Amino acid sequence: MNSFFKLILVFVLGLITNLNAQDFGNTFESRLSIEELENAPVKLIPYPKTVKWNKGVVTIPTLKMEGDIVLSETSRTLLEDIFNEINDNKTSSDFKLKLSFNSGIQPEGYILKVNESGIDIQFKDEAGQYYALQTLSQLSTKRGEETEIPLCEIIDAPKHKIRGFLLDVGRNFISLDVLKEQLDIMAKYKLNVFQWHLTDRPAWRIESKAYPELNAAKNHRPTRNPGKYYTYDDIRELIAYAKERQIHVIPEIDMPGHSDAFTTAMGFTMHSEEGMKALEVILNEFFKEIPKSMCPVVHLGSDEVHIENPKEFMDRMIEVCEANEREVIVWNPGLKIDQDVIRQTWQSKNLENQGYREIDSWNSYINNSEPMTAIPKILFKPIGYQSNNNILGGIISLWPDVRLANETDFIEQNPLYPSLITYAWTSWTADVSKTSDRYLTMLPGKGTMAFQYFKVFEDYLLKHKHRFFGKKSFQYVRQTEADWWLSQPLTHEETLVLEKELQERLDIDTTKWVKANGNTIILKDRFKQGGYFPKAKTGKTVYAVRTLETDQPQTLKVWLGFETPLRANRVYTGIAEQGKWDSNGGTIWVNGKEITAPVWSNPGWKPSKSSGWGSKEDQEIPWRNEELYWTREPVLIPLKKGKNTIVLRVPSTSDYQNWMFTFAPLEPLKTYSSHYHKRLDIFESERDTENEIIFLGNSITEGGNWKALFPKENVVNRGISGDVTDGILNRIEEVTSSQPSKVFLLVGTNDMARGRSINYVLKGVEEIIKAIQSQSKNTIIYLQSILPINPDVGNKFSGHKANHIKIMEANIQLQKLADEMGIHFINIHKAMRNQNKYLKEKYTHDGLHLTEAGYKKWKKEINKFVN
Repeated sequence: MNSFFKLILVFVLGLITNLNAQDFGNTFESRLSIEELENAPVKLIPYPKTVKWNKGVVTIPTLKMEGDIVLSETSRTLLEDIFNEINDNKTSSDFKLKLSFNSGIQPEGYILKVNESGIDIQFKDEAGQYYALQTLSQLSTKRGEETEIPLCEIIDAPKHKIRGFLLDVGRNFISLDVLKEQLDIMAKYKLNVFQWHLTDRPAWRIESKAYPELNAAKNHRPTRNPGKYYTYDDIRELIAYAKERQIHVIPEIDMPGHSDAFTTAMGFTMHSEEGMKALEVILNEFFKEIPKSMCPVVHLGSDEVHIENPKEFMDRMIEVCEANEREVIVWNPGLKIDQDVIRQTWQSKNLENQGYREIDSWNSYINNSEPMTAIPKILFKPIGYQSNNNILGGIISLWPDVRLANETDFIEQNPLYPSLITYAWTSWTADVSKTSDRYLTMLPGKGTMAFQYFKVFEDYLLKHKHRFFGKKSFQYVRQTEADWWLSQPLTHEETLVLEKELQERLDIDTTKWVKANGNTIILKDRFKQGGYFPKAKTGKTVYAVRTLETDQPQTLKVWLGFETPLRANRVYTGIAEQGKWDSNGGTIWVNGKEITAPVWSNPGWKPSKSSGWGSKEDQEIPWRNEELYWTREPVLIPLKKGKNTIVLRVPSTSDYQNWMFTFAPLEPLKTYSSHYHKRLDIFESERDTENEIIFLGNSITEGGNWKALFPKENVVNRGISGDVTDGILNRIEEVTSSQPSKVFLLVGTNDMARGRSINYVLKGVEEIIKAIQSQSKNTIIYLQSILPINPDVGNKFSGHKANHIKIMEANIQLQKLADEMGIHFINIHKAMRNQNKYLKEKYTHDGLHLTEAGYKKWKKEINKFVN
C-alpha cells in the first residue's frame, strides 16, 4: 500500500488545476449580511431582527429597577443571574433598568437599548419581556463583582409563531428533572413549544384514573421502564414550569396507531367501538385534570396506521377535544381529517397548496442525522421549505425508538444541543430565504456565499458551545477547514486497476475526481436526498484524500467512522470484525501506514435485519458507545512534520444507511514558531539538576531574569515567547524530566489572542496540571493568574489588548480550577493593575510585556512561595 499512497499525493496535486469550487452561488440568499454577522461583537443566537452596535461597553456594579412593572419569579431569577446586585430603592442613583409596555410591538417581540446611563426594555407581552432578558443575558459578561454589556440598540421579534422541540417519552421514560433541563435550554434560545409525545407502543405514560391498568407495569414492555408514567400532578408541574419560561406544552396522545400498550392493557384496539368509548373517557378525564389554560392544544397522532373506520374514529376524537375547547394537531401524512385541523408534516407529501395550517417537521428529525451534517441541514432548510400551505412554524423532533440504557442517553447519542440552537436560528431569525436541496447532505462549496455564511454561523455555534454548555454533550467541532478529493465510484475491478496503475507509476486521468469539504462526507444519502454520488449503485468504492501540514510531529485526536446508523432503527451492517474499521471494508491510511482499528467489545455483531424496520429483539439492545463515532474513544492519528496525507477507502455494501465517512479533528493542529523549537532544543540539551524551581510560560515568563531575582534558588526559566497551552503540554516531558520541586505556571493570554475561548484555556491548563502531577508526583504547582494588559500603552498587540475583560473572567475560572484540583493560585493580576484594572504603566513598556519594575513587583508577590 505504500507505493499506492505515495502516488495518491501526486494524483491529488494534479486535481487542483482541474476543479473549481462547486458553484452554489446562485442558490443562496439571506436577509442578514455576512459582514454584519461577522463583525458583531457578541454572537447572539438567535440573531435579532435588527441590531445597531454602538461603540463601547458599560460596566455595571449595581442595577436599579425603574418603573412599576413587576417581574415574574423566573424573570427576576434570570435578571439576578446577570447582575450581582439589584436595587429596588427608588432613590438609588445606580445604573437603571427601565421596563415598559409598548402595544405597537409584535407579539413576543421587544426593543432593547443599552447606553451609558441605563437599559431600556420595551415589550407588548410577558414573552417579549422574557426574551429581552434572555438576549440581555447573552449580551452580558460578569467580571467579578460587575457586569459588562456592549452599547447597542436591538429591535427583535420572531419570524415564526411556533418554534418547537418534540421528545418521545412513550418509548423511554424520562424524568421531570431531565425534561426541565431541556426546557431551560429551549427557553434560553427562545424556543417556545415542547411537544410531549406521551404514549407509544411500549407504554402509556399518562395517569389514568378511569383505567389504571394502562399504567400497570405488566402492561408495559418489560424492557422500557415498565410502570413509569406521569401523574396529573407531574404533568401540571411540567406545564407550569414551561409556562414560566414562555414555553407551551403540547401533549401528544398518539392514536389509533402506536398503541400496543393500550391494546395490551384494555384487551381491544383503539379503533374498535370499545376503544373509541374508552378514549372518549380518557380524553375527558385528561381535559378535566389539565384545564384549557394549561393545555389549549392537544396532538392526536394519527400517523402510520390503517383502520377500517378512519373518518368515524377521527371525527369522534376531535369532537371530544373541541367540546373541551382544545385545538387539535395531527400528523401529515396521517388519517384524513377536516380542513381546519392543524397538520404537522413529517414527510415531503401533501405539500401542495391545500390551504390548511401547517407545522413543519419534515427533515427535522435529530435522530436521523449525525453531528456534522445535521447543522447545515437545519441551517439551510427554511421553515416551510417547499410547502405552499399556511406555515405556523416548525418543531424539530427526537425519537429514541431504541431502548435507552440510561435516561440521558438520548442526549449523548444524538447531536441534540447543537441542533436545538441551530433550529432556534432557523425558526426565530429565519434568515435564509433562498437555498438548495444539496445542503441537506453536504456543505456548500468553498468560495460561495452560502459557505461563507455557514462559516460565520459555525463561529457562533462554537462560541455558544464553549460559553454556555461546559461539560454537556455538544457533538460539533469545526469543519469548514476540511478539504477532500473524492474519486468517482469504482467497481471492484476498477479499484484493482487504479491501485495497480498507481503502484506502477502510470499516468492516469484525474479530471473526474470531485472536490468535497466538511468533516463528514455523505457519498449517497439513505433517504435519496443527495450526496456526492446520489446515483451510485451499491457495491462501488470511493477513495477520499486529504492533506494536513504541520511544522512538527504531533498526535491528533479525531472522530473517525464510516457507516453511521440512524438512532431510531437498529438496521445497519453492524459492528466490524476485530481488526477492521467497519463491516463494509472501510480503511484509513496516514502517510502510507494503515491506522489500526479499535478493539471492539462486540466484534462482528450484526442486527437480524439489513433493511426495513428493526426486529423487536434488536430494538431492545441499547446503542453501545462503540457503535457511534462520537460516543467511542477518539482515534489518535500520528502526524509527521511537513505534509501528511490521509487516504480513506470507503466501500458501499448496503443502501439502507448512508454511504459516508467521518474524519473530524477534535482540536486544531499545533503549529509553533522557529523560536519555540530553538528554545526547546536548548532546554533539551541542558542537563537536569536537583530541586529545580521552574518558571513555565510564554514571553512574559521568558523575559524574566529569574536567576537574578532569586539568586539563592535553583530557578530555571522555561518560558517561550508566543507559547500557548497546547505548546506547553507538547513539551511538558522536558519540564517534568528533572522532577522539579516547584513549578510556577502562567499561560493563556496568547491562546485568547488567537481567538480561543476561556474554556479552551481552562481545559489546556487542566491538562498541563494533570500531566505534571502524573509525571512528577512530588512537584508543588503554583498556578498564576494571567497578567492584566494596558491598551493605552504602546501601539502593538491589539489582539491581546482586546481581551482585557476576558482575562479577568478567565482568572476567576482559573482560581476555581486551582481550588478544585487542590493546587495553589496566585493572583498577580490584582497586584499589578490600576484603578481601571489595566496593567500599571510603570510595569509595562508596550501594554503587554513587563519592565524591570514589573518583574520586581511579580517577585514580591511570589517571594514567599519560591523561598
